[in-house]
Formats: sequence, C-alpha cells, structure tokens
Amino acid sequence: MAAEDINIAFGKHLREIRHQLGMNQDDVAAVCGIDPTSISRLERGETNATLTTLFRLSKGLKIPLPDLMDIDRFYQTPYIEDDMLEDLRMQLQRLSQQEQQFILNFIKNFVSLKNSSDD
Repeated sequence: MAAEDINIAFGKHLREIRHQLGMNQDDVAAVCGIDPTSISRLERGETNATLTTLFRLSKGLKIPLPDLMDIDRFYQTPYIEDDMLEDLRMQLQRLSQQEQQFILNFIKNFVSLKNSSDD
C-alpha cells in the first residue's frame, strides 16, 4: 500500500466516523485536543497521522484504536492485468519521450481529479 493511498483511505474512514458521530471537524478537534486544520488535512489524506494523533483520536472519539485503523474497505488494491500492462508498454514505446511525458501527466491529472471527485 502506498503511503498516499493509506493516508487517503484513513482520511475517508475518519470522515465517516465523524459523520456517524454527528460531529464536525471543530468538534473532533476539541474533544481530541488536535488543531482543526490537522483534522481537515487528515481527512483529505494530505498528512500522516502520528501515533500521538491516532491515540488522541481514539481516546477523544471513544473508538478502540484497531477500529480507528480499520481502513481496508476504503482501500482498493490497484490491479492491472499483465496483458494490459504489456500492451500499454508497447504503445508508449512508439511515442517520443515528450509524448510519453504528456501521457504520464494526463494520467496523473486524471487520477487526481477522480480522487477529488470521490471525496
């Protein structure tokens, strides 16, 4: 699991917990002793949660740490068929370096937009 993916999955899970508890980010920040900006960044997957932060979230929200860390349903392992990867590799080899870079940037932007719309 890539670090960014873990952060995003944890953020989605934290947001769902917060919603289930009927709390806003300021409420969570207050009961957990964490800056509201940090809660926002955690929910967006922009930062790693430290052990101290996880402990504060667990205690403040009265959620066992294992339940707080149960992010499996928010993380989907990326999987691409080997045949598709080989076909993609062959197609990219036919392009110039500049064209390959354009395709890579396009894919990165597409995935970033998709992830933003999933929030």
